[in-house]
Amino acid sequence: MTLAEVAERTYFATSTVGAYETGARIASAKFAAAADKLFGSGDTLTELQKLMENVSLLPWFRDRVNVERNATEIREYESYQVPGLLQTEEYARANVSSVRPMLANDAIERAVALRMTRQQILEPDEDTPVDQPQGPRYWAVFDESALLRVVGTSEIMQQQREHLITMAHRPNITIQVIRNEVGVTCAFGRAFSLLVSKNNSAMAYLEDIGTAHYVRDRDEVSRYTLIFDHLRSFALNDVQSIRLIKEMNS
Repeated sequence: MTLAEVAERTYFATSTVGAYETGARIASAKFAAAADKLFGSGDTLTELQKLMENVSLLPWFRDRVNVERNATEIREYESYQVPGLLQTEEYARANVSSVRPMLANDAIERAVALRMTRQQILEPDEDTPVDQPQGPRYWAVFDESALLRVVGTSEIMQQQREHLITMAHRPNITIQVIRNEVGVTCAFGRAFSLLVSKNNSAMAYLEDIGTAHYVRDRDEVSRYTLIFDHLRSFALNDVQSIRLIKEMNS
C-alpha cells in the first residue's frame, strides 16, 4: 500500500502521513487508531504511539501537552525566543541543540519531532465547518529581541520570520511584537502561557530550566491574565507587528 493510499484511507493529509513515516512528527493517537483499523493490527500501533509519546515527553511537560491538546484558547508571552508552537523545524533543532549538557542526536531529533507534533493543534481541520473556530485561539506576544537573536544561522532566522508571517494570516492566530524601545514591561522578561480548556478552566504555565510550574489557583491565574493584557497593550498591533517582521526580512 502506498503512502498516498494510507493517507486517503485514514483521512489524513499525505504530507502528514509522510512526516509520521520519516519520524519528523510523532503520530497522533487518532492516526494510530485509524492505522490499526486499516491494517487490522488490533491496538498494536495505538500502544506503540503511547510508548513513543511517553519516551519523548519529559515528565514535567506531560500535563502541558495534555492540556494544550484540549485547549480552546492559548496565550503566550516570550522574551527570549519565538514560542514553540510557532517555530520552524530548523529553528527548533538549533534551539534544542543549545541545551547543556549536550544532548545526543537522537534525543535532539525526538525533541524536535515532539515540537512539530504539538503544532498540529493549530492546523486547520478539514472536518470543521468554515463558520466555526479552526482549532484553539492562539495569541502570542513576544519581544522584538526574540526576532533579532540569531538562533542557528541568519538563514534559519529569515525562514523563521517568514513562517511567522504565514502563520499570522491564519484566522485563529494573533501575533504581537513588543518593540525594544518600550523598555521594561510588567512581566520582566519572564515567559509564561495561559491555557483555557473546553470546560472553561484556566491554567498558567511557567517553565524553568529542567522543570515547570503549573498555576491553577483562580486568583493567581487572573493575575497572569491581567499581566498578559498589559503586555498586549505594550505591543504593536497585529498588522504593525507583521509589518515589522517583513521589514526585518527585507
